Amino acid sequence: MALGTATAPYELRFDTGRVCLDLLATTHPAERLDSLPVLRAWITGSGLVPPGTALVHADASWPPAFRELRGRLAPLLRGRP
Repeated sequence: MALGTATAPYELRFDTGRVCLDLLATTHPAERLDSLPVLRAWITGSGLVPPGTALVHADASWPPAFRELRGRLAPLLRGRP
């Protein structure tokens, strides 16, 4: 990250160029996907759904599921089992 462009501690980032890396960025320096509204914002902001998509079918099971997905992606992207 360029000098002077650090994000706020809980600001969502979409600057890696890949959705999988943006998902990994939701855990450092602090957990960001800690609520359904934040996850909905991340899903929309990442471009996984078109802007304005309501995501009304998302429920409380989604944040833990996305955190599990992120946990499974991390070793793959880092090249470690």
